[in-house]
Amino acid sequence: MAVEKKKKVNVIKALLVMFSGAIVLSAISVLALYIYISSLMADLPEFKKLEKYEPNLITKLYSSDGVLIKELYSENRNPVDLDSIPKHVTQALISTEDRAFGEHWGFNTRRTVQAAMMAIPRKLVGKNVHGASTITQQLARNLYNEIGFKKNVERKIKELLTSIELEKMYSKKEIMEMYLTQCLFGEGTYGIQSSAKRMFGKNASELLVEESALLIAQLKAPAHYNPFKKPENALNRRNLVLYNMLTMGYIGEDEYDSVKQLPIVLNEITRKEIGIAPYFTENIRKKLRDMQDEYDFEYLRDGLKVYTTLDSRIQAIADTCVQAYIPIVTSSTKQRFIKDTRKGLKKYVHANYDSTRWKFKMSDSLMIDSLVEAKLKPQMALMAINPKNGNILAMVGGTDFKNHKFNTATQAWRQPGSIFKPIVYLTALDNGYSPATTLINQPVVVTMPDGSRWQPGNYDKTNMGGYISLREALRQSLNLISVRLIMELITPREVITYARKLGINTKYVMAYNSIALGAGALRPLDILTAYSTIANRGTHIKPLDILKIEDKNGNTIREFQPDRNVAISKETAYMITNMMEDVVNASDGTGRRLRFMYDFRRPVAGKTGTTNDFTDAWFCGFTPQIAVVVWVGLLDPAFKLGNGATGSNTALPLWGKFIKQLYDEMNWPVEDFQVPEGIVEVEVCKDSMKPAGPYCPRTYKEIFNEKYIPSEKCDIHTPRNIDSDDSGRF
Repeated sequence: MAVEKKKKVNVIKALLVMFSGAIVLSAISVLALYIYISSLMADLPEFKKLEKYEPNLITKLYSSDGVLIKELYSENRNPVDLDSIPKHVTQALISTEDRAFGEHWGFNTRRTVQAAMMAIPRKLVGKNVHGASTITQQLARNLYNEIGFKKNVERKIKELLTSIELEKMYSKKEIMEMYLTQCLFGEGTYGIQSSAKRMFGKNASELLVEESALLIAQLKAPAHYNPFKKPENALNRRNLVLYNMLTMGYIGEDEYDSVKQLPIVLNEITRKEIGIAPYFTENIRKKLRDMQDEYDFEYLRDGLKVYTTLDSRIQAIADTCVQAYIPIVTSSTKQRFIKDTRKGLKKYVHANYDSTRWKFKMSDSLMIDSLVEAKLKPQMALMAINPKNGNILAMVGGTDFKNHKFNTATQAWRQPGSIFKPIVYLTALDNGYSPATTLINQPVVVTMPDGSRWQPGNYDKTNMGGYISLREALRQSLNLISVRLIMELITPREVITYARKLGINTKYVMAYNSIALGAGALRPLDILTAYSTIANRGTHIKPLDILKIEDKNGNTIREFQPDRNVAISKETAYMITNMMEDVVNASDGTGRRLRFMYDFRRPVAGKTGTTNDFTDAWFCGFTPQIAVVVWVGLLDPAFKLGNGATGSNTALPLWGKFIKQLYDEMNWPVEDFQVPEGIVEVEVCKDSMKPAGPYCPRTYKEIFNEKYIPSEKCDIHTPRNIDSDDSGRF
């Protein structure tokens, strides 16, 4: 008995020891679990972050006529109002992702336990842990970087704890709205609204049942179920979502049988990401990027509204004209290149240059095409400004933004050539000279700063002779008169000073006599700014591209006003404008084809420009309502447009087509250039180019600044020589 009693005591002691050990072990396990969970909680989102939901939103750029022209984002996301979308959107989501959404408080207890039971053996064999996530848990991991997307136990615990907090703070409706705004639906779009626009070209409020099911189908694996790239996968998954809706009673069998037979119909147009006026909107993007620190916003996530100066109607006309002109200028450039035996195709064909050998090479069209394609890809710039307020109305910076993002309108520094001459002439006009001032049209030799001798000539070598008025010289673009202007009446430094006043960036323009012919480098933007200043009666306005920036709530962050300053007098601006009208209107003007080829009959002033060896072709002109510049050339200045590619026949045609179509479509009223009070008309003798007297046989009316009307009248036709010959000379 004693032995048995002793055994029982020992058993009880052993049990007590084991029980005590179990209690200690359990306590240690609980403590370890507490420490483990506490460490995970330290990595969870802060309470303030949970309380304040701020999804990354799309910044939208609008044209002045109210058209959405571009969206900027790090994540393509638009907020959604649950009341504005069809019920079948949420029904498809709940039936597929979380059927107990309306009942749980962050996680589904049964599914979580089942997933945990499966997780242990999966973890032991090195497999990922997954499954059991509710809509709230999915939202949690999409909202907060602290949770992450790794498929492990730690993430699931973080996800679960965060979802409980979200359920405490937000209603089921708010959680559903956040989910439908936040989550990735495929094709780089976040949220149901952006995805509906991308996939179907419609708002989420317009979605059909089968479309909602297709969008929800992508949530599981957007890349795998992408309908653009894997339509069969997408169709099968969509029909599974429809079956889930049937199982939950959201749709009937008849509807299910009918809808599941429908093919997937996508809006391919929505896949185009370039948008309207890509060169313009890229400029806006850079400005927003540079401004965000100063104004405390993040332009890729804050959902700004940016109202720009661009007119989408004018931009559309510009795009149409440029695209139609590309094959024309490409073909003409190609033909000039092939025919140019000095600098053209022969340079790239290694052959003996006897005629037989050359004809053989020229007959190989495939060889010619490949050579030409490699070397000749003409680029263009077309930019338009409203001279009265500086608003940029249209901008084309190249022929293909997708493959050519360099903006030739604002970044290409090119030799301006004769298009710079109006700056030279107005410098003289503003310093007391007039359109009737004459200079001799004869050759001149200029000694350059480096000691070299420069002997410029007119484009038409035969057009040399006696005295020529400034009006006639500008009309015919006579180089010799421009050079003599610099040498005899004004200085290069004065010209640069006026160029800067007009808004030109002159960092690549030197104060040499060659400035008379447009030496140096300017951007199309610079030329257009100067011409716009002239069109605006001498008042310079810095080109404006943004009118206003608002935050997502409609509060104004910044409003932009025109930056104005008087550059030249109204009288000077009108005189040079009037002279530039002659460039277009006169029968010997370099821009005359604008009238007879394009039948543009509105008041217009302009100037052609052609640079050395036909490298650059320009035309810039303006009406009282709009100023437009066109540049055509090859990006590499070593390659030329070809012999005879002048501003008149290469740049002006694009300008003419654009301006004619613009006025035909916009229906703007007829408006004339305003004559300021200080301008007077004076009868001038055509021989002496001085105010005419009663004996002058040939006269015309010329305009003068009343402050600078010559006091001396014609000294050729006087009573003393009335018997002279018809010219009035002895």
